[in-house]
Amino acid sequence: MPTVITPLARTGSPLAPGEPPAPPDAGGAGALAEVGIPPVLHFEHGLPGFPEARAFALEPLGPALAPFARLQSLDQPGLGFTVVPPGLLFPDYRVEVDEDWASRLGLRAAEDAEVLVLVTLRPGQAPTANLLGPLVVHRRTGQAGQVVQLDSGYGVAEPLVGASA
Repeated sequence: MPTVITPLARTGSPLAPGEPPAPPDAGGAGALAEVGIPPVLHFEHGLPGFPEARAFALEPLGPALAPFARLQSLDQPGLGFTVVPPGLLFPDYRVEVDEDWASRLGLRAAEDAEVLVLVTLRPGQAPTANLLGPLVVHRRTGQAGQVVQLDSGYGVAEPLVGASA
């Protein structure tokens, strides 16, 4: 039976439930660890299209851009992504994690997981979020994977609620 994760339950920053992220100059990786998510996320097989990029730092973008964060590759310094917890922007969004993924990530309960979605920013266009392939992160170990939501009806370029070009 799949585990269903409801990101709405954690509507704050990806760095801690209900807490704003620390500004970039206010504690760095140590501050991230203190608020409940490891400062480094590990993707066992990389991300689709980037199999060699396995370790990523989750970096706050500062209070003005909360709850958005930067997922910066530690293996390929020029590679990074903007991410956001989807609960605030997509209140009805649900993520299913099958038994295989739960085992691979070491998830025993939905509360063990944090969900992030990749955000695409293009000049002159509204930003979009990839709801088809959310990133599921074990909140204590940092083990992570892109868990595709097959047959969900979600897309890879869903407009952010309230966003404009």
